This record gives sequence, C-alpha cells and structure tokens, in this order.
Amino acid sequence: MEKTTGEQCVLVTQEVSAEEKLKNSFLNSFFSSYKIPIFSLVLFGSFALHALYPQTFTFGFKRNKTYRFKSDSMGFFIGDPTFLNNVSEEEAEAKIVNLFPEKIQKKVKRVVKPVLILSEKHNLDPLWVLSVMWTESHFKHEVTSKKGARGLMQMMPSTYMETLALMKGDNISLESDKGEEYLKYQYGQVYHDLGYSKLVAKLRNLEVGIFYLKNLLAAFDNNTLHATVAYNMGPFWTKGQLRNKLPVGENNHYLKKVMNNYYHIAKNISQTSNVAFIPRI
Repeated sequence: MEKTTGEQCVLVTQEVSAEEKLKNSFLNSFFSSYKIPIFSLVLFGSFALHALYPQTFTFGFKRNKTYRFKSDSMGFFIGDPTFLNNVSEEEAEAKIVNLFPEKIQKKVKRVVKPVLILSEKHNLDPLWVLSVMWTESHFKHEVTSKKGARGLMQMMPSTYMETLALMKGDNISLESDKGEEYLKYQYGQVYHDLGYSKLVAKLRNLEVGIFYLKNLLAAFDNNTLHATVAYNMGPFWTKGQLRNKLPVGENNHYLKKVMNNYYHIAKNISQTSNVAFIPRI
C-alpha cells in the first residue's frame, strides 16, 4: 500500500515536472521571439499616452516639481521670471503668498497653487491673474456680483459658457475633468480643504477665466493694459474705443486697481530679482 502510493507520487511529480518544463520552454521561446516587438509596442504606447496626457501620464514619475514660466508670458513688468523657476513648487507658492498683505494671506494661500498650475498650463502671467482676481473677487470663491458675475474670476454666465465652448472646440482638456485621483494628488491640501466638488467648481471658474484673459491678450496684440480694460468693460467696447482713436484706460478705476495690486506684488519681487516694473499708463 505504501509502495503503491509512493510510486504514484513519483509519477505525478514527474508529470508535473514535464509539464512545467514544456511550459517554461514555450514561454522562453515566445519571449525570445517577440520580446523586442512587445517592448516596442509598450514603449510606443507609453509615449502616445504621455503626448496625449502629459500631466496625468508621466511614465510612473511625478510631475516636474518646479513652476516654469516663459519671459514672454509676463504682464505689466519686464524682467527675469526665474524667481519662480528656480525654487520648488512649495517655495514658489509661499513666496507669492508672502507678497500680499498679511490680512489676506490666508485667502491667497487657498488659491495660489491652482493659479500657478493653470497659469503655467496656459502660459499666462500668474501675477496678472492674481491681480485681476484680487480686484474682482478679493479671493472669495462663492461670491456673486449684483450683475451676476460669479466665482474667483467673476465671470458672467454668458461669457463663461462661450469661453467654455471655445475651449472644447479647441480640444483643450479642463483640469477639473481629470478625475478625483489626479486632483487629490495634484492639489494635495487644497483638495482636502475643499473636497472634490468645490475644488472642481473653483478650478472650472479659474481656468475658464484664465483662458478668457489669454484670448483677450491675443485679441489686443499682447497689450496687457488693453486686455485688462477689456476684461472689465468688454472687448467690443474696448475695440470700439481703439478703432475710433478714443482713450482706453484713462481715468479707469478698475484698471488702476489691477495695476496697483500688480505693483504691490512686483515691487517686492524687484527687490530680490532682475525685474523692472514698467507701468504702461
């Protein structure tokens, strides 16, 4: 009885070993023949995904942890924008927050990361965006004006919807549409402070407003002064003034507030960086 069981065990072991050898032989042969094509396919797919989704697909690595802005993206001043480029994201955010009066720094801290990320994405001066936001909403997200303008960028619903449609027509993916896991990773403490729904709403209002500002800048030949007036008075009114050779920005209270806010930020940067403030009014 014991001898028969032992013989059966030996036979089973031999059969299993033979099957394993055959399986391993097949796998080795398969990968030897196809490992280069498979590797090429995976590599090509990775590059394709990275090209389509550069911020969400990063070959397993985290996004570049430094903000980078081109010199031609800056607004009311001319100089070296590397005061943001050469420090970590956290240092850049803290540096910007400290430029504001102490009484509003807490509010600025809640918006500075989204502003920097989205301004970098659309290559727009983040200090200009912050100056407009400071003037428009005083960094309050859930605020609506008497005329119906809403959110951080105080956009009118009709302008918001038109700009949103333009972005979708240009196949521009919204930051807010990239999924909860991405937002949780990308925005960290902001996500935890606001929650998913409120962060999405804030990002939508902010990104559409930034894209609208960028379009105004292009429409007015990169003249930040005219684009700022147009954000307040409307592009049609502003173009009409220019077409009829009438003043734009002269005695304009809104423009002066934005420029004063910008100057408050820029003058402090000028003390430590190669930045010269150039008022254009």
